[in-house]
Amino acid sequence: MSLASTDLVMAGSKPGALSVSDIDNVDVEHRTLRNLVELREQLAAACVLLVLVVAKLALLLWDPQVRLFMGDSATFLFSAISHATPPDRSFTYPMLVDQSAGRSGSLISLLLMQSAFGIVAAAALYAMLRSAFGVRRWLAAFAAVVLALDPSQLFYERMILTETTSTLCLLICVWMTLGYLRTGAFVRLIFCAVFGTVLASLRIGMVPVAMSLAPLAPVLVFVLRGRPGVPRVAWQRLGAHFLAALLVTVFCHHEYKAWYGQRTGSAPTYLLDSGIFRLGLVVPLVKPEHFAGTGVSSDVLDEVTRPLADPRQREAHIWAPDGLVAVLRRHAGERARDVAATVAARAIADDPFGLVRLGLATFGDYFEPWLWKQRLRSDLGYGELPDARTEALLRERFHYALGEVASTPTPVATYFERGALWLVVCLFALLPAAVFMLVRLWRTRPGPAVLVALLAAGLVAGELLCAHIVSFRYLHPLPPLFLLCIAAALDRVLPKRVPAAALAR
Repeated sequence: MSLASTDLVMAGSKPGALSVSDIDNVDVEHRTLRNLVELREQLAAACVLLVLVVAKLALLLWDPQVRLFMGDSATFLFSAISHATPPDRSFTYPMLVDQSAGRSGSLISLLLMQSAFGIVAAAALYAMLRSAFGVRRWLAAFAAVVLALDPSQLFYERMILTETTSTLCLLICVWMTLGYLRTGAFVRLIFCAVFGTVLASLRIGMVPVAMSLAPLAPVLVFVLRGRPGVPRVAWQRLGAHFLAALLVTVFCHHEYKAWYGQRTGSAPTYLLDSGIFRLGLVVPLVKPEHFAGTGVSSDVLDEVTRPLADPRQREAHIWAPDGLVAVLRRHAGERARDVAATVAARAIADDPFGLVRLGLATFGDYFEPWLWKQRLRSDLGYGELPDARTEALLRERFHYALGEVASTPTPVATYFERGALWLVVCLFALLPAAVFMLVRLWRTRPGPAVLVALLAAGLVAGELLCAHIVSFRYLHPLPPLFLLCIAAALDRVLPKRVPAAALAR
């Protein structure tokens, strides 16, 4: 018998002392209680998942119509069947279209897939609120159901666009990062880097977020070491995790860009037309001297008939035949992309705060009812109707008769139209909600609170700097983060429930 066992036996012989058998019983009771708690948590999660599935299926039966946003949707459809790589849009999303609707010959497969993505997104929100923030079950479940019924979520599950898939990838990245802050398990950072690369392939505007989340997590753990809820990890191990996360992230993004470059016959890049889009973003900042040494005369500015200084004309300068990009293509030909990237970089370097001014002007347009209603109509798909070629593709390859759906409201489209202001609320209230959440959780859960607050600030900043128009679909990633912040903060504000056993005393 060991010395410790002897001491326990001797202590057990004293009046009122615990025996070895008593300690074993306490340990068994503790394990049993822990197993019961885990079982209860699993049952609650299963119930939430069941509610989400039933709700999505009911809504699919209510409105199973697939909708198009031209010409993005047409590009994705034709890319899916031809396996071509678009120069101006994602090529990974057409792969999903091909593997779902392309294989089955029905767009219903794509609709079911995106609805399933919506279920996973809502379930991920519930899991994050429970595991990372300790939010009470009913509040976490309520937030998950609200996200599942969110107008933009339901609408874009029915749209042939990247929004549903990209938002799910973003939430998975956040979920993995929060898991690392809780456990210190490096494998979660690998998943974050992989899904972040997929996110960047779907939405190029998300590249900064996608590249920063995995390396940021070890930094937060190092900075917040010793605070409640932050794992105690040696700084040497955190340093190794940071370097490894950085290397994995850079490797994944480098390989994606090389893959894209190989498919398009270009140098490694995220998007072939990224320079074109950057130029369109900063058109009001462009000056004649920015064309020096590019091989294109600044006289091209004189040929553009659309106003160059008007921030609201930036989208037209990208796509319209009388815009700056079209004129530049006529003069530079295949070199237009490189020239556009050079001019855009010079314009930003010459006036670094100009992009902020343009973004603030776009934010102000959300308070112009006539303008955002016009933009909302475009986002609903009414701005540009599918042409005969696209309708023929839908009918012959995907067995889908679009009919009057393209020009008439469906139940979910009407719901989205009436609830679109919710997205505007999320845009302007996300940062205040994140700050409020950070203040409320700073003492108890600083790691998750800081991470989500930084992510919220990054998303709002990205919208400010990268959105050249009022666009409701650009705001699709905001509601999940807004609900996360509100639910986490409310859990600290609402009075704690007193157990019935305590009341009985």
